Amino acid sequence: MKVYHGTNVRFDRIDLSKCNPDNDFGCGFYVTAIKQHAKQRAEDIVERFGGEPIIMEFEFDEKYLTDKSFRTLVFENPSQEWVEFVMKNRDRKITKPTHNFDIVAGPIADDKMRRQFDRYEMQEITMEQLLKRITYREPTHQIMLGTQVAIAIIQPDNSFIFQTEDIITNLCIALVNDAKMDMLESMKVVYLSDVFMKLSDKTTELYKKSWQEIYEILKIELKNDNRK
Repeated sequence: MKVYHGTNVRFDRIDLSKCNPDNDFGCGFYVTAIKQHAKQRAEDIVERFGGEPIIMEFEFDEKYLTDKSFRTLVFENPSQEWVEFVMKNRDRKITKPTHNFDIVAGPIADDKMRRQFDRYEMQEITMEQLLKRITYREPTHQIMLGTQVAIAIIQPDNSFIFQTEDIITNLCIALVNDAKMDMLESMKVVYLSDVFMKLSDKTTELYKKSWQEIYEILKIELKNDNRK
């Protein structure tokens, strides 16, 4: 299914170290199947920090919610267990993670719900009254991906791109040093080469070689071109 993430900054990789620790399900990357939720989240962030509202889209296979190779916790509806779990994660006095789940899915504790949570915490209402007041609200949805294993489910594998970029940078620097070119000239040489075409094609697996090996291939190509 398609899931969405509302933000004010577009990014290429998900960095868990930048996630807030005191969210409903703890520190993690949050997505939702309800696009309007992501839109509202993006607008809230822009209102607080500036920027522009951005809704990022990912693919999430629901089979992972029941896959035994992952540590998962799923709340179908608001419940006492869900309330206690959310309250524990949102307790700022707790400095360590409250759980080690890879994936947690369930309702969102929105602002209206949190006011009822506060009333329960101050013992103004009982758990039964709390659940009754929040159960009949508009359905909400969120999935928290809390570990790198879980992030890999929706994170595109950009390793090929990053490896290729590093190799190209090293090839250009080597040409600057060996052929006494300036950086712009070396970039033109590399990007117009057959080596670059092969590097850009993942199926050739040329990117798996060291940049030094690829540089030798490039030098042979350039030498042959000069002979023509």
